[in-house]
Amino acid sequence: MPALGALAGRAGLPEGHCEAHALPSRSGILRVLMTDQGTPLLADDGRASIATMLMMSHHAFRRDAALFARALRRLPDGSGDAVALHEEWKFFRGALHGHHGIEDTQMFPGLCSANPALSEPLAQLTADHRLIDPLLDKGDEAFAALPGSSEAAGAIVADLASLLVRHLAREEALIVPHLRAAHDFPAPTSDEETEMYAQGFAWSCHGIAPEVLSKVFDLLPARLTERLPAARAAFTTRCERVWGGAPQGASRTSVPDWL
Repeated sequence: MPALGALAGRAGLPEGHCEAHALPSRSGILRVLMTDQGTPLLADDGRASIATMLMMSHHAFRRDAALFARALRRLPDGSGDAVALHEEWKFFRGALHGHHGIEDTQMFPGLCSANPALSEPLAQLTADHRLIDPLLDKGDEAFAALPGSSEAAGAIVADLASLLVRHLAREEALIVPHLRAAHDFPAPTSDEETEMYAQGFAWSCHGIAPEVLSKVFDLLPARLTERLPAARAAFTTRCERVWGGAPQGASRTSVPDWL
């Protein structure tokens, strides 16, 4: 994701299990997500930072888990587009797996080098990633078989939401204080990279309060911010296709304010 790429240069998680059971209600998954209070996106001095960008991705993961739950609940009734949901799952799982990969290979080693005391807790976060990976693999199978597999897909989303609530909260408590002082976002080196960042920010911006976004955009190079209006408009259209629309929200923490 954009913020993690820019930075490149606690035990007790439940085991991931996806036994067959009734499709979880959206309200049930929302109750899980609502146990997470989130972390303020802006620092105490009101500034945005690389930490803000990291947490915008976390906000998007929480947001999309809730939206998948809603969409899967409606699918057996003939509402929704199974093909679009499968495509969105592929984006979501790619974003989450890539997010963890950059953390494990670039961000966490850098933080450990600068702060050796973080080695053990960061190793625990990496272990969390290994718990999440099998759920993503099972999700690939379930979403590919929609609409007939909506119950299995819903169970996977519920288990994933439970893991993410605990993991993201621990990660933010541990990492965010070390990233609040980082404000330099490197300029993309090619048009392809610029477009990749624009698409990533369009995804992570959705539902974030405008005053937060304004401060984040101030940190980005002009060649990137110039592409954001079109990328964000395209993402809104994508939300209509996949979700039938998505709550706009105006979040000031890493948890969507409509949860």
